[in-house]
Amino acid sequence: MVSAVTCQNCGEHVDAQYARVFGNEQNEVHACRNCSTQGAIANGAAVDADRDGTLLVHRPGVDEPVEATFHETESDEEGSDDECFSLSELRARSSSPSSPDSPTERYDDESFAALVAE
Repeated sequence: MVSAVTCQNCGEHVDAQYARVFGNEQNEVHACRNCSTQGAIANGAAVDADRDGTLLVHRPGVDEPVEATFHETESDEEGSDDECFSLSELRARSSSPSSPDSPTERYDDESFAALVAE
């Protein structure tokens, strides 16, 4: 039984258990914690000198980019009955004197009123 193994990449000594778990069939280690990341080693970088730790298995649906789909809601559709205002329009309204036909400029939400007042 092998008691210690040397990393083929950097020459660092690793124990036999590390070589048995992460190395190849001959208990050779081509990457260790000294010269590679743990993620790359977990992905097989220590097995062969040509391996860099990138995944070799193609996982459909996981490794492929997914096209984003957007669903329009009722408020996004044209012809919405809601009246939209920008913040600058609300500020202009609150600074101008109110006319008889305009609704009162009283806001129930204190945070919103503070935002308009800024």
